[in-house]
Amino acid sequence: MECRDVFRCLFNIGENEIEIYKMLLNGGKKVDEIGELVKRDRSTIQRCLKKLIDCGMVRREKRVIKNGGGYYYVYISISPSDLKEFLNECVDEWQEEMKRAIENLEESI
Repeated sequence: MECRDVFRCLFNIGENEIEIYKMLLNGGKKVDEIGELVKRDRSTIQRCLKKLIDCGMVRREKRVIKNGGGYYYVYISISPSDLKEFLNECVDEWQEEMKRAIENLEESI
């Protein structure tokens, strides 16, 4: 089993999300910058980022535009070591849930 398989199993994410996660390891980027680098449209990038944020692989930081007012968001991947720790926690939690489900099997049937 490869890491991609683990991501699919735990978080239901695919190649687009994995590509964006890896690209953001090189530094934070705005949605438009990500789209240009991975050659995908804005809506696809936003969907991918939402999945990555929801599963904890990417965080979003608000940046204020000093001279013109307003703000924008920068997206940043968590480090591979933090991701590894997080994945281990997810697997441990999943294993405990499965054990409880098996324990209650007779009552559920």
